[in-house]
Amino acid sequence: MDMRKSQKVTSSGSIVVLLACILLGIGKVQAQSLTPRVISVGGVFGDPSGITMRIPFGISRAFDIGFGPDYFGSPRLQVDYVWVFHAFKSNVFSEYWGPGLAVAFAKGINSFYTNEPMKEHFAATEDNSFQIGGRAIFGLSITPKAVPFEFFVETGPLLPVSRVFDLDFDGAVGVRYKL
Repeated sequence: MDMRKSQKVTSSGSIVVLLACILLGIGKVQAQSLTPRVISVGGVFGDPSGITMRIPFGISRAFDIGFGPDYFGSPRLQVDYVWVFHAFKSNVFSEYWGPGLAVAFAKGINSFYTNEPMKEHFAATEDNSFQIGGRAIFGLSITPKAVPFEFFVETGPLLPVSRVFDLDFDGAVGVRYKL
């Protein structure tokens, strides 16, 4: 009877040790693949145009910061809080989305189209006031393994707080260098 108890304890102990080794091994592999990403800086062209920086934190979140001239106001500073995910199950392609804030410090342009009978026209006026708006950004990032660059394309709506019913859309392409 003691011999059977001893064998059960030994086999149960072996299973516990085996499970612990597997879990530690999985944790080690995940820890290596979840290493923090590095800060990247670069240029963005579109709305807005200028410089861009990505500051990652955690494994799937980052701050995207942009600064430069734009129709919304020049200069414009924007900060987006984005979640990065891999819908294509690829290490080269990643997608991101999240909310953001855009602040324009000076001159911007308001554009509109009037469709009145016999008076159809497109007009643009300057707006020299401080502007602030909320945005939602959706993007695709391509990070080749052989080079320290990240290429991206992004788009999303921008809703100014100071101009009611003036929904704008941002769209841009860019490249960042990983420091």
